[in-house]
Amino acid sequence: MATSSSYDFSLTGGGIVLECLELLGKAGVGNPVSAEDQATCLRTLNMMTRALQAKGIGLWKNVEATLFQTYEAYSYDIGPTGDYCTNLGYKTEIATAADSGDSTITVDSDDNFTDGDVAGIELDDGTIQWTTVDGTPAADVVTLDDALTDDVAVDNHVYNYTSKLQRPMEIVEARLVQTSGYEKPLRIISRDEYMRLSSKDSTGTANQIYYDPLLTNGKMWVWQACGDVKEYIKFTCRIPIEDFDAAANDPDFPQEWLLALSYGLAVLVAPKFGVKLDQTFLALAVSLMESAEDFDVENTSVYITMG
Repeated sequence: MATSSSYDFSLTGGGIVLECLELLGKAGVGNPVSAEDQATCLRTLNMMTRALQAKGIGLWKNVEATLFQTYEAYSYDIGPTGDYCTNLGYKTEIATAADSGDSTITVDSDDNFTDGDVAGIELDDGTIQWTTVDGTPAADVVTLDDALTDDVAVDNHVYNYTSKLQRPMEIVEARLVQTSGYEKPLRIISRDEYMRLSSKDSTGTANQIYYDPLLTNGKMWVWQACGDVKEYIKFTCRIPIEDFDAAANDPDFPQEWLLALSYGLAVLVAPKFGVKLDQTFLALAVSLMESAEDFDVENTSVYITMG
């Protein structure tokens, strides 16, 4: 028996709509999907995926992120127009001391730098100067768009990334990366716990955070405020499911969700097409959705303490 050796089956947003309308008897051979029907189904599909997101599904949307702290800062905007936070950040160190006014730095490794990257250089005054990379680095020399505003000593940290993190829906866990490189777990607290802290701007080593997802950018409060920019925060967060902006867009879902999405969409758009669904169809749609949601669970140990 010859199998396909393929594992990449998928449907576009338009494919999910077609499957949905075929299930409702509103599309098929000789009965193509009209632009109007596709538009209304895609609109409902987007609303359905947002409703699923509100239920907390999306384990595959968990990403590792890095927040580069600002000296004495205790709150950060996390999102596309926020502070220096990314899902793919890098750290290296200064290999050769640089002077204020220099527009190049020599680092331990330029492997992860690309033209146009955002770069943060730890200055000798204990702050970070943020600028962008001008051109492709060579021989560990990085050219900056802005000249240094202070001297930079050997082993000062240099951070870089290409794009900012999308606004997280929630923070799953967080760690402080200390100067030594060791990672210390951070406690995630509630708004009430954070607001009860008496001195929110006291500086030191972070040990807890509070996160509010808000809208365009989320807001992360860190206590204590940053006392050393060599320390930065890594965390796992859940980012939003991507939209279906067009019928040709691929779904931001695993393959295991395709049938559930098709049946779920059919249930939601059936009234638009004057279709009354029987209980068998409705029960199957519920069962498929429950199976997909059960698949979206992390396998982990459960510990029960007696006493």
